Amino acid sequence: MKSNRNCSGDGGMTVMSVISLVLGMLTLIMGGAYLINHFLTERAYRNKWKDYEDCGVL
Repeated sequence: MKSNRNCSGDGGMTVMSVISLVLGMLTLIMGGAYLINHFLTERAYRNKWKDYEDCGVL
């Protein structure tokens, strides 16, 4: 006798595929947001202290 496990398991694999895809995309988006934030913060910090480099305070 054959069991019909494969027929009922197809829906579960689809849900897991969608969840994996969503989590992967969220990871990429969050990584990109972190890099953009880090770049903008570093640029703002350098622009803040740019004027003091000329007068020799640094």
